[in-house]
Amino acid sequence: MSNIHVVNLAQYEAPIIEESKKNEWVTYGENNSYYSFLIDRYKNSTTNNAIINNISRLIYGKGLSAVDANKKPNDYASMMAMLSNDDLRKVVLDFEMLGQAAFQVHYTSDRKQIKKLYHIPVQLLAPEKCNKDGQIEAYYYSDNWEDVKNYTPKRIPSFGFSKEQVEIVFIQPYSVGMKYFSYVDYQGAIPYAVLEEEVAEYLINEVQNGFSGTKVVNFNNGVPTPEEQDTISRKVLSKLTGSRGQKVIVAFNSNQESKTTVDDLPLNDAPEHYSYLSEECMRKIMLGHNVTSPLLFGIANASGFSSNADELQNSFILFDNLVVRPKQ
Repeated sequence: MSNIHVVNLAQYEAPIIEESKKNEWVTYGENNSYYSFLIDRYKNSTTNNAIINNISRLIYGKGLSAVDANKKPNDYASMMAMLSNDDLRKVVLDFEMLGQAAFQVHYTSDRKQIKKLYHIPVQLLAPEKCNKDGQIEAYYYSDNWEDVKNYTPKRIPSFGFSKEQVEIVFIQPYSVGMKYFSYVDYQGAIPYAVLEEEVAEYLINEVQNGFSGTKVVNFNNGVPTPEEQDTISRKVLSKLTGSRGQKVIVAFNSNQESKTTVDDLPLNDAPEHYSYLSEECMRKIMLGHNVTSPLLFGIANASGFSSNADELQNSFILFDNLVVRPKQ
């Protein structure tokens, strides 16, 4: 086995959500890394990205409003001046993508009124260890949780727990088994978002690589030392892989019996295989987001409805009641 070199075989390990108590704060995974993991699933999974974008737009809708705006126009105007549409959109996107969100609350100098609400990136916050009553009295802010020596976390009190000019409102739905954080509501679909990324990356690699990992190059003129094996492996890979990889192998052999051989590792029915994986990923990600019909996101779907318009109307009503309105 020491003479066989397997190169660039990607493996996925699910990150661990841990509540570390070695500091005054508690991070969402090591160095708040689980937020980065969720952001990567948003950026790299086509289906997950589209669904999160569309659900966040539906939640935002036409923006903030009030049912008694006509009866209290001054209060309504003050409320609207407190929070910009841009900040509200960002909070909604954080809430849908990361499972929680946060506002930065600024008071007037006399602290009798709230002057302004600002979005604060939730991935830059870490809650303080809760008090004896289970309440979180403050949050710590850092621009880089992987380097807290240079980006020292700053303590900001929770809303209603201080007399300071700035406080944090942390929006956190209840999650079973979680004290400081909330799972995203598409938690069960995350492995399929990862799988969709892996399939896309593999197919892109297949197109770019003239010589991919589905071939084995055998050198049949003796077994060199481990150091020599590494050197030969690197040289072969540099010549034959990548979009500029050479398509012809030139080999020099002592005799016919010791010639270099190249063997294929074929994948049978590859188009059908990857088509199935792609469809399965898309279906499970939509299921994880409680999508009632693919038509809501522009994906054609065969169903028992007499027309797509009927399905779209009924599906949207159900989706709005089950997903959008509760989050609003």
